[in-house]
Amino acid sequence: MTFQDHLRTLATRAISSITAAEAGDIYVVSFFIDNERDDPRQPTLTIGYNTEAQFRRSIADASDEAEARWNYAFWLQNELTVIGDLTRDPDGAAARHQWITELGLWYDEPTDPEVWMTTIGPIAARIEGNFNQACVKLARHLHDAGVFESAIGKPVPVVLHELEYYDGIARRTEAANPPGLADAFTAWVRNG
Repeated sequence: MTFQDHLRTLATRAISSITAAEAGDIYVVSFFIDNERDDPRQPTLTIGYNTEAQFRRSIADASDEAEARWNYAFWLQNELTVIGDLTRDPDGAAARHQWITELGLWYDEPTDPEVWMTTIGPIAARIEGNFNQACVKLARHLHDAGVFESAIGKPVPVVLHELEYYDGIARRTEAANPPGLADAFTAWVRNG
């Protein structure tokens, strides 16, 4: 199974596992992208969501309603699945390793910091870019296949993010969603 197929299988299973009781209150799906053990060769995708109830509970703690709605720090922090995690998804971790190798981007950890800056840093950035694009394609596939609408009962934006927000997050989120669906989030990122 290719890494993209693995992403689709686990993501579809995770989204489909949302209970009917929770589905009606969901307004956003989270695609949190991180590197396991801070290793750029081990990107992971954690899929979760946030609800209107959690948003309302968070307003008092946030600087404004937009921050409570769109800043992951105020969300549920739930994990429907963690794709590529060495412990929780060893098959995904192996598929990811093979995928990065096939891209010609796998490297051995250097001992010289200068090698990291001049050689490995740019390779790590390419791994990150490829992984981000794989997640964009995944979100588009799940939208196009009706997975979100079937599980949640309505189209909701998928936010592709890290812990920090910047224009690249907004651009990836726009690309991952049908036109206009993530406009409120991207406006917050760009104007916040």
